[in-house]
Amino acid sequence: MKIKRSSGILLHPTAIPNQLGIGDFGYEAYKFIDLLAELKQSYWQILPLTIPEKGNSPYSPLSSFAGNPLLISPQLLVEDGLLSQRDLLNTSSYAEKIDYPNLKLERDKLLSKAYHNFSLKDQAFISFCQKQWLEDYSLFITLYKKNDGLAWSEWKENEKNPSLAFKEELKNRYLDQINYHKFVQFIFYQQWKNLKEYANQYQIKIIGDIPIYVSYNSADIWANKDLFQLNQDYKPQFISGCPPDEFNHDGQIWENPLYDWQKNKDTDFKWWIDRIKYNLEICDVLRLDHFIGFSRYWSIPTELYDAKQGEWMNGPGADFFFALAKAIADLNLIAEDLGSLTPQVTQLKEQFNFPGMLVLQYSLDDWDFNKSKLPLNTFIYTGTHDNNTSRGWWKDYANNHNLIKQNLFDFLAQARETYDFSLSEESISFDLIEVAYASNCLVAIIPLQDMLKLDSGYRMNKPGVAEGNWDIRLPQDYISSLDNRKIISLIERYQR
Repeated sequence: MKIKRSSGILLHPTAIPNQLGIGDFGYEAYKFIDLLAELKQSYWQILPLTIPEKGNSPYSPLSSFAGNPLLISPQLLVEDGLLSQRDLLNTSSYAEKIDYPNLKLERDKLLSKAYHNFSLKDQAFISFCQKQWLEDYSLFITLYKKNDGLAWSEWKENEKNPSLAFKEELKNRYLDQINYHKFVQFIFYQQWKNLKEYANQYQIKIIGDIPIYVSYNSADIWANKDLFQLNQDYKPQFISGCPPDEFNHDGQIWENPLYDWQKNKDTDFKWWIDRIKYNLEICDVLRLDHFIGFSRYWSIPTELYDAKQGEWMNGPGADFFFALAKAIADLNLIAEDLGSLTPQVTQLKEQFNFPGMLVLQYSLDDWDFNKSKLPLNTFIYTGTHDNNTSRGWWKDYANNHNLIKQNLFDFLAQARETYDFSLSEESISFDLIEVAYASNCLVAIIPLQDMLKLDSGYRMNKPGVAEGNWDIRLPQDYISSLDNRKIISLIERYQR
């Protein structure tokens, strides 16, 4: 991947404020791209655009391919003649938090109405329907809804493991429902494709996100059971997680089924290649989540359900990435190499020249932070979706840690010509932004919450906390609240 010294902004589309209850691919998203161009940014980083299976987390999707219908803009459906302006009269208005249950019901009604106004003879739609993942997903989601969201392993035997003949029978029986789900995915694809093309016209690239694991209750596993470590009842034999460490003495259980990497290798990693190829079609660059897991992964026996009882197992390693490189010409991947790195992980990343990641909230308590240059081939962040905002982090944690304050002071003193900083709650967001911009890491990505100096109330996710995540909206006046001159001056000063 060829990258140059530049910068970008991290913001999931759902957080973009509009008058429709949730950020989508409509007019306000185009205004956000205009803002990126005005701020001289080169990247827009997003979270996965997939459909959450539970807890509203895009990292736990019903499919690794299908897009979230809530991101489809009703306003653009009106523009395309599939809805009328009257259809939007009773839709949700702006709210500080996303009301997912009501929005899902509301959008399903709108999309159903749009579907009945759509011609299935549309040539672009017919072409889109040739995608194999769409065949699997549309049948899976039809059965999923027929079974009221019950896990597929609890369906009738002929539905949870259908023969080819029975699949054809199901497709005929539920043709209208299946076509509806194909239509929704087509509209999602078209709206996102147009938005991405608009960004690319401004030389802004989209950074997508690929979670390493998939949900058990997903089209991915239902349609590809042999690629995962399942028992004869199709239940996971082993699940994902991580061992005990200084942050979590009990370790973590993530619950995702683990891959049967040998079976994946026997297919030349076809499912993975299809997955990454499609995501590189809808994004320009992909952040490969939990890169460590491709070198080695923590395997927890399902029956024990105890992260302490897990063990390290070898991942697919270089064989996997050789297969990807052979199948995909421009393998633009960022290795999310956060966590306990081993020499093998670092070697794997460097072997394929993947840029890594550095998060300042995790790094500023390192004794050597200000004494050595940060790694060049790196995407540096003030924080990510899993972190507090910089302002919240300072108030709740960093302000009480002298080493962090000293490293910040020393780094900024080297970067600036004068000691004109106070390291206060009011200034900390831009202090960290300046550290990221001043560093020699090639790309600096800043969550928009930090550019707005927002507090912890605008945090996207708290790992390990089940409720209250993924639902934030930016203030309606966020564009006018930005200090554009200050951001642009930092971009120019540090040649971003």
